[in-house]
Amino acid sequence: MDDFDALFAGRPLILLSNREPYEHVEDAAGPVVVRPPGGLVSALDPTLRRTHGVWVAWGSGSADRAVADDAGRVAVPPPPEAPSYTLRRVWLDGADIEGYYLGFSNSVLWPLCHLLIQHLRFRADDWDRYRAVNARFAAAVAEEACRVGGRPIVWIQDYHFALVADLLRQAATPELFIHQFWHIPFPPPEILHLLPYGVYEAVLRGLVGNDLLEFHTERYALNFLECVDRLLPDVVVDREARTVRYRQHTMTVGAFPISIDVARFEALAASAETAARAAALRARYAGADRQLGVSVDRVDYTKGIPERLQALDLLWEASPELRGRLTMLVVAAPSRSELAPYHALQQDVEAQVAAINRRFETADWTPIVVVADAMDAADLAAIYRAADLCLVSSLQDGMNLVAKEFVASQADEQGVLVLSRFAGAAEEIDGAVLVNPFNVDGFADGIRHALGMPLAERRRRMREMRAHLRHATVFDWLAAIAGRVVTLMPDPVPGSDGGARR
Repeated sequence: MDDFDALFAGRPLILLSNREPYEHVEDAAGPVVVRPPGGLVSALDPTLRRTHGVWVAWGSGSADRAVADDAGRVAVPPPPEAPSYTLRRVWLDGADIEGYYLGFSNSVLWPLCHLLIQHLRFRADDWDRYRAVNARFAAAVAEEACRVGGRPIVWIQDYHFALVADLLRQAATPELFIHQFWHIPFPPPEILHLLPYGVYEAVLRGLVGNDLLEFHTERYALNFLECVDRLLPDVVVDREARTVRYRQHTMTVGAFPISIDVARFEALAASAETAARAAALRARYAGADRQLGVSVDRVDYTKGIPERLQALDLLWEASPELRGRLTMLVVAAPSRSELAPYHALQQDVEAQVAAINRRFETADWTPIVVVADAMDAADLAAIYRAADLCLVSSLQDGMNLVAKEFVASQADEQGVLVLSRFAGAAEEIDGAVLVNPFNVDGFADGIRHALGMPLAERRRRMREMRAHLRHATVFDWLAAIAGRVVTLMPDPVPGSDGGARR
């Protein structure tokens, strides 16, 4: 990635995401900078630094306005580092957050794409707000494209901005190459069709405004092509070429499985400090002949946490010899608690854990220990390294990076990954124990199999997974997308100065 600038021949990069890479919050001593957690921000921030581009995002910090100029711009990274790119903040009010973010994004698109339609709650007002906010972000991107000049590359992130690409394509902006990564699953036509007529059509037309649309897996890419072919009347879909022809424009669809900064997690896990913390965790929870299981999630109904707890309950009920032999450390940070399904899920998880512990605990053993806090990478590396097994039980998941973090952190190569076959990672990782979280008996059997797996087989599987992961990092993901962008970008028109696209 050292030649990233040369790869794009100096074309400016404008990145659009809901979350900003730097947030300014009020403090007694004045504004302080907070870096929101998340691997995506950590991976893309260096990319913007190298390309000296513009990052457009929601200005969510309490002191964001105080440090930005009248247009919402602020140079980042903040001191003491030298600024190397521009953060353009877009302001949202309470009604925007309620309708665009909590409403259509997370009460419609999120459950719909994860096939969990019992949680879908469509409101016309939320859809109107989503359209208005998408138009506002598109206008900010177009303004930045005109300001930076040249022939910018716009990279849109995720489902919050399904309409932006087509809005940009219809606007009188400088010549743009527009691409978008969809970080969650994409549903088949029968599910997308549950949206009202006109809504699903607008979402699809918004997405085909891209030059390149990126998904985690081939399955999601094919679902999208099938939706476009069946639900839009005026397009031509070529499944073999993975292209869509629309309004004299051809877009390409591709699969690019996202990953993590593998070297960072390996280094964290291999450190003396992490080794000591992992040993302390094992001494506390997995002393004598006990094993330590871990799971790391946001409390989200897509993650299969109740199903995981049901499997553990059945395991201890059906196999009394495993009582006192397995301690489960559940890291479960609250998420979107403003929404009723998430609040109810939080209460359900707490009740399930309490019931299981009451049923099986002994004087010296608590079956399930819950940590209800978000943790940084160093904390997670210690937990992953200490674990004998990691349970990932997603009901649907775009990728699930916990699976990859666990593998990268297994410095002692003694752990087993028990992975839902409905996570995108299951299509890429070979060596995990695959389970169906909807089949509680089979899930319990998978955990039992993992617990009894001989050490030699554990290490063989883990070494193979770690070797694969070292060649499938987040930087390989970035390079693969960048390479595809370069092959698709048209050559400039002779004599063109990057004028308006018609």
